[in-house]
Amino acid sequence: MEATGEFGLERFLNQAEQNLGWMKAFFDQVSTLSQLYRDACRDLERERIAGRHAQEHVEKVDQKFRALEESTARSAFVLVLIDADADAYLFDDKYYRDDPADGGERAAVDLRAAVRQHLQSIGGGLAGLPIMVKAFASGEGLAYLLSKAGIASQGQSQEVVSRFTRGFSQADDMFDFVLVGKGKDRADHKLMAAFRQFAESPSCRRILLAGCHDNGYVRMLEKYVLSNSSATEKVTLLKSFQTGSEYAALPFASTTMETIFRNRRLSVAGGQPSTPVLTPQYSSSAMNGSPLTSIAPALSRTDSSLSSYEPPTPGTPTMSTTQAIVRSSPTVTYATRAAVSASPPPPPLSRPLPMFGTLGSNIILVNADDQRIDFPLPQKSASAVEKLHQKTHVGGKRYCNMYHLYGACGGCNYLHEPISAAEKIVLRHRLRNERCHDRSKCRDPMCFYGHHCSCPMSKKCHFPGNMHNVDVSTWREVAVVAVVVNN
Repeated sequence: MEATGEFGLERFLNQAEQNLGWMKAFFDQVSTLSQLYRDACRDLERERIAGRHAQEHVEKVDQKFRALEESTARSAFVLVLIDADADAYLFDDKYYRDDPADGGERAAVDLRAAVRQHLQSIGGGLAGLPIMVKAFASGEGLAYLLSKAGIASQGQSQEVVSRFTRGFSQADDMFDFVLVGKGKDRADHKLMAAFRQFAESPSCRRILLAGCHDNGYVRMLEKYVLSNSSATEKVTLLKSFQTGSEYAALPFASTTMETIFRNRRLSVAGGQPSTPVLTPQYSSSAMNGSPLTSIAPALSRTDSSLSSYEPPTPGTPTMSTTQAIVRSSPTVTYATRAAVSASPPPPPLSRPLPMFGTLGSNIILVNADDQRIDFPLPQKSASAVEKLHQKTHVGGKRYCNMYHLYGACGGCNYLHEPISAAEKIVLRHRLRNERCHDRSKCRDPMCFYGHHCSCPMSKKCHFPGNMHNVDVSTWREVAVVAVVVNN
């Protein structure tokens, strides 16, 4: 009995010990699960808080986006950019008759109506948007165009431009006619800067670019197409009677507004008893050594960026006493002063180019392709370069190019104080590094801008590719003379 009792007690103790082990394991498991539960609760609370914050952030972003979208919709507009430096975008003659200020206002109103009519034709809800217009031009260049076309007399052309642009800008709060400073590319740079500013703006829904008279803006548009896949829908080319050949390859829509801008080239003003016309003659001295017989025109200019003046001799017709136009090359701007004669050119000769100042003031050089060639300039001295740099870049002085290089000025706000002959050479070099607006077609013997470039076409050169590698070996002399045409 005692053995049985001892065996039963041992079994009980073993069972109790086993149960105690199970209970301990169960307790450990419960503790682990309890800790996991607490961690899960904390994680859930954290996620709940994060989700609430994320939802609040999403709601705020959505509110901001809707507000931005509404603001963009409220401020949406259509932009018209006009390069008014060329006669291809000169406003029609009817706007300059009678009161130029009233004509400028009518031009603005008619332009706005024409743009709105175009927007209605393409749909897309653009017709109801405000229209912003920015026109850029050189005041002196525009005045020259008006006097050249016989629209205004040379003495009053500056006042006509001032009154017209003032009326244009006052016609609408979003219309600006900006007169930039002297220089053939200033208006171009202003227009390009405005294009870059508004092209990426979501508020600007459409851009009408009125600057297709030459290929000057093609590179800018090509870069815009590469950087923006929807560029073709935003830009419309506003073409005139004269369009650069490279625009045909661009993927933009185009339109015209022939009733707003001139639809024809400038022509000689009618009603003049006699009109001096600049025409070139080829120098016989280059062929057989005989002297060149010509009549040098006396040209009176009001633009200090234009060049050369010679005092008129008695009986010599002058551009200042008549409202005449220069019969010119296909690209007609205020930089174009004369045209290539219809007579056939003489056989080209291969000789060294004559230095600037060694031939008559009315002589220009052209090659066998009738491309304008620049006279080589004398070397500039380092001391003169430094002196002029100190005066212009450090001292901020702005000199009158026409006065200092050709001795006359029709009146301007630039400096006429004396500079040395060496500094004038430096000034010529500076201006030669700026490209002429008419490029190789320019026939103005007093144009001091560059008509070609001899650099190895580096990427930093601002001259276009077609102004490089110009043939200078087949040069010949062309004399620009004044002949009287009786109308």
